[in-house]
Amino acid sequence: MDYGKLVARSFEITRKYRALWLFGVLLALFGGGGGFNPTNFSNLGGSSGRGGTGGAGGNFPPVPAWVYQSIGVIIIALVCFALVWIVLSIVLRFLSRGALIGSVQELEANGTPPAVGRGFGIGGSRFWQLLGIGLTINIPLFVLSLALFLIAGLPAIATVVPMIAAGRSSGQITSAFAAGLVGSFLLLCCVGVFLWIVGLVITPFYELFVRECVIQKRGVFDSIRAGYRIVRANVGNVAVLYILIIGIGIGYGLLMLVIGLILIGIPAVLAIVVGIATHAAAPAIIVGLVIGIPMLLILLFINGLYRAFESTLWTEGYLAVIAPKTPGVAL
Repeated sequence: MDYGKLVARSFEITRKYRALWLFGVLLALFGGGGGFNPTNFSNLGGSSGRGGTGGAGGNFPPVPAWVYQSIGVIIIALVCFALVWIVLSIVLRFLSRGALIGSVQELEANGTPPAVGRGFGIGGSRFWQLLGIGLTINIPLFVLSLALFLIAGLPAIATVVPMIAAGRSSGQITSAFAAGLVGSFLLLCCVGVFLWIVGLVITPFYELFVRECVIQKRGVFDSIRAGYRIVRANVGNVAVLYILIIGIGIGYGLLMLVIGLILIGIPAVLAIVVGIATHAAAPAIIVGLVIGIPMLLILLFINGLYRAFESTLWTEGYLAVIAPKTPGVAL
């Protein structure tokens, strides 16, 4: 396998076909973090004083009913927005992944240039299968992660509960709890490292699962079985490709660290300068937002380009691995 040629071809495709940029940006925006992040409303209401007659604070006027109604409407609106965002992120994540894979495959198979409409069509046709693969892989991982984190918290609990039951002093309980926390922290570190390794191992399998699904139009479990067979039959090629992608990702991350500091630093410095010059926070915040939002959009765009390139490189590697072997010619 000519890895240099794969990288050059992937870069060329990403640079030339702008339709892929959109799907890369959508994948960067909705597929980057993994997992759901529901909005936290736990601090609403606070701990204000008791109503009615009271002590030194005096009497407070009753809160109008419309205030409670407004708070309820805001909470419902925020919850609905969070649910819509979660559903939208799931849909666009898998649509974009399928669009990137299918568009590159069609380009290489019959020269059809990537197009936005065609990409959404490809992603939509394989959406449920891609979602099924994601659930099949991630639900067991979530259950495993939850179980391991609960186990890691046992030392802190196991040191306190017996001492409380025995009626020990608060000082003894606090000391035992501190020792248990140290044990739990060490176990949490081990769990984190273990899950990180599991993620590293699963990633190349998952990348081939989804390409089997989109390109070969297989079902969920057929894609997993076929992808596993491909990895097992081409361990060396897949491993080298994966290491290459990790290396490129490290280089990209270091470059983005510098670019990010520059793009975020510019609005921050200007906001500070405006704040010092005007002796007011409002103009500084406005300047920071006006300049900072475009900078964040630039970072999102760059990240989208990289996600499109990375997906294209995986697809090119997959196509090279499954390509018919010419006798006497090594990949």
